[in-house]
Amino acid sequence: MIPVICIAVLLLLFILFMAIGYVKAPPDMAFIISGFKKKSKIVIGKASIRIPFFERMDKLNLRLIPIDVKTSNAVPTADYININVDATVNIKISNNPDKLRLAAENFLNKDTAYIASVAREVLEGNVREIVGKMRLEEMVSDRQKFANLVKENAEPDLAAMGLDIISFNVQNFVDGNDVIENLGID
Repeated sequence: MIPVICIAVLLLLFILFMAIGYVKAPPDMAFIISGFKKKSKIVIGKASIRIPFFERMDKLNLRLIPIDVKTSNAVPTADYININVDATVNIKISNNPDKLRLAAENFLNKDTAYIASVAREVLEGNVREIVGKMRLEEMVSDRQKFANLVKENAEPDLAAMGLDIISFNVQNFVDGNDVIENLGID
């Protein structure tokens, strides 16, 4: 009789223990469960069990992060005309397991504002680099080429942090001397 009661109590405690450790991740959130194993477990859009008191669960937001990238100072083009660039970029933490682990190392328990500020600095540096390589007329006439060059240049830097560029759109180019407005005048 007593062994049956002990087994029932242990079984009830085990079920309670597992119920406390039950976690269900939404599709736009990654749950990183770490503790027992060397490699952490990543749960996205499904349920899992974490062992209470022995494993820790942290969250990583997988939603799009919109960033407004503006050059703070005028940047000289390849033909030595100073311009400012205004662009909008959408990034997100990658779903690729290897990149997701990098993002967890870099951004775990950080808010999206912090992630956006880090990515903005990288993107602004890459915008400056591409502006310095292109002629003004080429940038203004083919914005998509400029956007693609910046995206290709920035992707390895952001991938090393676990981030993906979803979209990169140039809003406008501005110069202080009305050179852009006067490009069409012969």
